[in-house]
Amino acid sequence: MVYLSRSSTVSSEEELQLALPPYIRALTVSQRKSLEEMKVLCRQNNVYWNMSMGDQGRSLEKRNDNVTFLRYLKGRDWNAAAAFKQYTATVSWRRKIQLEHMYRTADIEHFETISRMMPQWTGRRSRGGIPLFVYSVAKIRPEDLLRTSASDPTLSSVFLPAEYSSQFVQPLCAKMHPDGAMPCLMHIIDLTGVGVRHFWNLRAHLQKAAGIATSHYPESVDRIFIVGAPSFFPTIWGYITKWFDRAITSKISVLPAAKCQQVLTSHVYPEDLPRCFGGTLDWEYGMHPNVDRETRALLGDFGEQWVEGPLQYVLEEDSETIVPGEQILAVGSERDKQVRNTVVASLAPARRLSDECSIERLLERTSFC
Repeated sequence: MVYLSRSSTVSSEEELQLALPPYIRALTVSQRKSLEEMKVLCRQNNVYWNMSMGDQGRSLEKRNDNVTFLRYLKGRDWNAAAAFKQYTATVSWRRKIQLEHMYRTADIEHFETISRMMPQWTGRRSRGGIPLFVYSVAKIRPEDLLRTSASDPTLSSVFLPAEYSSQFVQPLCAKMHPDGAMPCLMHIIDLTGVGVRHFWNLRAHLQKAAGIATSHYPESVDRIFIVGAPSFFPTIWGYITKWFDRAITSKISVLPAAKCQQVLTSHVYPEDLPRCFGGTLDWEYGMHPNVDRETRALLGDFGEQWVEGPLQYVLEEDSETIVPGEQILAVGSERDKQVRNTVVASLAPARRLSDECSIERLLERTSFC
């Protein structure tokens, strides 16, 4: 989630409380203390996510996102010092590979090529409001991934789809959920048709990508369901337990064919589950998201005709607003290398709240500090 500017007006204490996302209000006293400790550590050590966003790509300096803080804290059992250490390493990694700039300026055709080799959003959500992604491993050609690895040894471009999830899909689905669910993902990994050689050819790439994801995208996944597991899956599981820490492996469920539909529909409504997994949704791996009626109504024309390339969920303010407007921004570069900065959907207008207080308090207590 991205803020484009600050406002200068304020709201009442009661309205500020109501403006807090439920996942912030639900924190215990000790968890809030850890969150505040991490904020202090970042300020004292001048550690900031430092997103480059806004009109003409202007930089918004010194911003940290509470949602990201909470992921790192949860991943380190609410130990602020340990979470800060990992967070600092991620900030350094993102700056080193210029991930924010890469996402905003990514060639749209290249972005789509990479995305077709990664988990893809179905356009639907779980019963709990979490976006549902599918990864059909048999449809990934090892030579394509190996070619990507050879041309991009840091695998930085491989994480453009992960940014798509965190900068667009997750905040959008959190908004759609009535309880404002903590942004995260649900994955179905389909191993149907995967042979030993296919997996072996993907092994080195998957291991490297898994290591980076574990280090720099902690607590981004709520559940992972593996379906279509081949007979040699115990060998695959041996690798998985080495690549991921226990926090990830504890969220993985391997579903036998006989129970696949029953288990998946207990987590996802049948109309939101692709047909190949026992649901009724007309969606296959490689297709654009097939969003539900509610999301389509929110997105307007964009929901009817999907816009390819990198997208951002944007909160935009001006000097007269206190509750920011919400927009979907299409970025990335066209063939002429011009970076687009196009509003493809306006979700809610900016508005004022009633009484006055400090805008810094609102920003600190909702998304940024």
